[in-house]
Amino acid sequence: MKVVFSTRAFAAILAETTEKIKTETGGLFLGKYKDGIWYVVEAIDPGPKSVFEVAYFEYDRAYTQHLIRKTANLYASKLELIGLWHRHPGSFDIFSSTDDETNAKYAKLNEHGAISGLVNIDPDFRLTMYHVDKPCRYSKIKYEVGDELFPAGLLALKKPDDFKALMKKLSTYKGFDMQQTEKQRKHACLASFMKMISPYLDSYACMNAISESDMDEQKSKDRLIELLLDDLIFFADEAGMEVTVAQHGKYAAVSQNTTEGTTRLYFAYSEKDDQGVFEYGGKNYFYKAGLFKELFTKAVNEKQPDKNAGAAHTNGGGALNGWLKFLTGIKNGETDDE
Repeated sequence: MKVVFSTRAFAAILAETTEKIKTETGGLFLGKYKDGIWYVVEAIDPGPKSVFEVAYFEYDRAYTQHLIRKTANLYASKLELIGLWHRHPGSFDIFSSTDDETNAKYAKLNEHGAISGLVNIDPDFRLTMYHVDKPCRYSKIKYEVGDELFPAGLLALKKPDDFKALMKKLSTYKGFDMQQTEKQRKHACLASFMKMISPYLDSYACMNAISESDMDEQKSKDRLIELLLDDLIFFADEAGMEVTVAQHGKYAAVSQNTTEGTTRLYFAYSEKDDQGVFEYGGKNYFYKAGLFKELFTKAVNEKQPDKNAGAAHTNGGGALNGWLKFLTGIKNGETDDE
């Protein structure tokens, strides 16, 4: 396992450290985890209202939350919050108990944990990188710097036409009542979809009950819809699933009515954890943008039948097989009446 920094991201760490040379400071990492490598595309600054002291540092959370969304949206491959860094005084290059709490929170955001860096100037600049596993286990890892070390496309920005297409989709998006054909409503069942991805939800389990954010109600609503939008578009455009989104105060409910009953997921925005939380099957889970599509893709990749092993060798269950058949038919333009 290792970390690879883009030239821009590494320069941002150096620039921030130089600017706050007399105090602690830090920043957040945006990028991707792939095949044992943490690719840091952007290292965003901590914000103008951060607390900068000789032996203490605190992020400007409102600013970083805003900048994370804005920066990640610029890239063709949507970036994720994968870790953080901060400077320690002198040669102190181990984490404090406060750092442990922060690192544990970030490790929950990704099934692979997170990365956390410590900067020291003793007297030269030194960066020590750690992998943080759940709940909070550290292992020191090496890092490299260079744009040429990144997979093709990961550093690519969205093109103007990408934004224009998204503008058109959003401007014609009439609420969240997805109007589908009878065939689509029959096959695309939210209940079976959730059962299919449920084995992959354990790493997102949240022990705390959903609680209201202290954030302004309208801001909470906006943040929730922003988080849910990718998956709602996935449900409509790729999965052919009709769902309804209703907002109640600071909460949102994604539901579907079928002849078997109603399936409903309750969502809230946790300002403390800077992410969504949802309730399913009597349990609470952390939620990030695009989570359902990500878990569905993972289920398909891991459980798709082996073509040479016969239909019995699926390990995927009827729900997954049904979804695979349905999505394959949609992509191929099939209109059978099964």
